[in-house]
Amino acid sequence: MRMNPGDFRWKILIQEKDPDTEKWHDRWTVFARVNKKNGGQSFNADADQYRAELNFDIRYFREIENVRYNPQPYRIVYSGHFFKVTDYDDYMEQHAFIRMTGAHYA
Repeated sequence: MRMNPGDFRWKILIQEKDPDTEKWHDRWTVFARVNKKNGGQSFNADADQYRAELNFDIRYFREIENVRYNPQPYRIVYSGHFFKVTDYDDYMEQHAFIRMTGAHYA
């Protein structure tokens, strides 16, 4: 995966939920390339809902591997919105760039 360093211009915050207090704590602030993965409307129980998913590409750092094997307690804060981490990809195990997918929730 080849990326232009200038594309990493969006600041994101990765937070972790404390299992005892259920409060979110800031873990890492990083710069990311942000791109839409998919999104669209769904109709469940007569409710019109929009679900947005974004890809967040970041540079690899050792501590981010905590998210790889246990993404449930992590979320991404981007532009004032919260995204549940739904996927983690260390492309070909190169430890260069990580792609995390986040699903928007309120």
